[in-house]
Order: sequence, then structure tokens, then C-alpha cells
Amino acid sequence: MAQANRLAKLVKATAKFPQVIRTTLWSKAFGRIVPMVGTAKLKYLEVSSAKVVVKIDNHKAMQNHIGQVHACAMALIAETATGFVTGMNVPDHSIVLIKSFKVDFKRPTQGAMTAVATLTAEQQHLMQHTEKGETLVAVEVTDESGEAPIQCEMLWAWVSKDQLKKAR
Repeated sequence: MAQANRLAKLVKATAKFPQVIRTTLWSKAFGRIVPMVGTAKLKYLEVSSAKVVVKIDNHKAMQNHIGQVHACAMALIAETATGFVTGMNVPDHSIVLIKSFKVDFKRPTQGAMTAVATLTAEQQHLMQHTEKGETLVAVEVTDESGEAPIQCEMLWAWVSKDQLKKAR
């Protein structure tokens, strides 16, 4: 099996902490890696190499004109959850990049939103053992009703940092 990357090592190091402490540590650490994520006050409820669960509360800074979670904030949690589960699986010498995403809005939202991104064992193996590739990462976004007000499709790519530098 491929050596765990730094992100996976951080998650493993906090595994025995109580859930509330893990969530706070992950949210602060990941918010430093991606500043916009910190600004939005996202909460990481679960993080593993196969699954990442991210939540955003319906707070004023993330609301639209009718008091619901803004469309961009909904896309943000889907992109963040899928990006972090992808990032958990690529080697440290690689970088993940969103290649495309599609969001279909199905109905008005109710309260906070949660995104659950998952990878198959096959996807994980591909990311851990190939220098370059892409995959659709499954994500389900629900609100406090437990239903999905949006449907998303997130295509992530990974490439070695050296290849990315050469392409510039």
C-alpha cells in the first residue's frame, strides 16, 4: 500500500481524540490550508481515506436573500468534501485540482447543510498508485430535513507538483 500523505497522518494522529476536539482541530487545520474554508466556518464531522463529511450551519454570512444557505456555500461544501477525500489519497508529491463540477438545485433548503463524499476502494487505489488521473467523486448533500436539495457531480484530477510546474 502507498505511504500515507501528510493529511492522512494528521487525521490518524487525532483519531483517539473525542469527536468534538477532532472536529475543531480538523476545521482549524483545514481552514488554514484553504482560507476560504475557514472563512465559511465549515465543520469536518468525519474524515477518512474513504469518506469525508462536512457541515455548514445556516449562519448569516453564508445566507442568500431569503435566509437559506447560499447556492455558492452549498457548492463549497460539496467541493470541499470531495476535494479533501481526494486529497487524503494522493501522494504528497501530487496536487489535487477540481476539473469540473455541476450542481443542480432541486428545492429550497432547510437549515444547515451536510456533504458526504465517498471513494471506492478502486478509486483510492488509482489515486495512490498513479502519477496522474481523474475521477468523479460521489457526494450527497442534505439539509436538516435529511433530503437532498441539490445534486452534484464533482470531477477531480491529480498530477505531480513537478508536472504542474512544467506546465506553467
